[in-house]
Amino acid sequence: MEIIILALLILLLVVLVFLGYKLLRFMFKSKGHTVVTLSACGLVVLVVGVNHIFFKKMQFIQSKVYPDLYLIKNPLEDRNGLDISIKEFVLEHVDQRLGNQKVEGASNYIFRFYKYSKSWGINLFADAGTAYFLENEEDLGGFVVEELSMYSDFLLATFQMDLCENDQDLYCGKLIFFKKGEVSRTEILVIP
Repeated sequence: MEIIILALLILLLVVLVFLGYKLLRFMFKSKGHTVVTLSACGLVVLVVGVNHIFFKKMQFIQSKVYPDLYLIKNPLEDRNGLDISIKEFVLEHVDQRLGNQKVEGASNYIFRFYKYSKSWGINLFADAGTAYFLENEEDLGGFVVEELSMYSDFLLATFQMDLCENDQDLYCGKLIFFKKGEVSRTEILVIP
């Protein structure tokens, strides 16, 4: 059975190479074909570049399985800007959750931020990426293991909130930023 599949894959590769060769010969058959082909390629590169630069927004995607887990899709390249965005997100969501009421279990306010990553669907034994945890729990056993600790390089920040030690009327939150799995800096946020 494996021999038949291998033979079909080789045949498919030969057909694709032949079609690619014919397409290249057609594209460069005359000067007019060459100009049209290069213009089309330039237009595609321009459209993809403009889309990537101007229309890809950073998104915070909450996991359906772990309510404290947020994946950041299309994060800012500027690390300082990314850290500011995470801090603003945390402050906004803590204000929404707390409102004007005191919550006894303030230490339950934990957020974890990872960079969104997704592997190709064909990788049978490879990591699925952090996108796996949007709809699936950690899989610690079996043939393929998926757990968040495997993606420590994708960890961007963590936040944990509790009542302030010196003033029980305020909440204090510890926002820890990571870079390549290592702590890069820590901020203490005071939330009235």
